[in-house]
Amino acid sequence: DDTILEFCKTPKSLQEIMAKIGLRKRDHGTAHIKALIQAGLLAPTIPDKPRSRRQKYVVTAAGAKSVA
Repeated sequence: DDTILEFCKTPKSLQEIMAKIGLRKRDHGTAHIKALIQAGLLAPTIPDKPRSRRQKYVVTAAGAKSVA
C-alpha cells in the first residue's frame, strides 16, 4: 500500500494504479483503493461522482505522513 501512496502524490486513475502494482482484475484494484480511502490515506478527486470515468485518486495529508 505504501507503493500506491507514493505513486499517488499526483492524481492517478485506477488503471494507472493497477498497472503500477501489477493487478489485472478491476475488482482487486478497487478493493485496494477502497481500503485506503476508508483508512483516510487516499481520496478521490471527484468525491461526488465515485464511478466517474474521469475519477482519479490522490494521497491525503495523513497518507503522506504515513509514507514519510
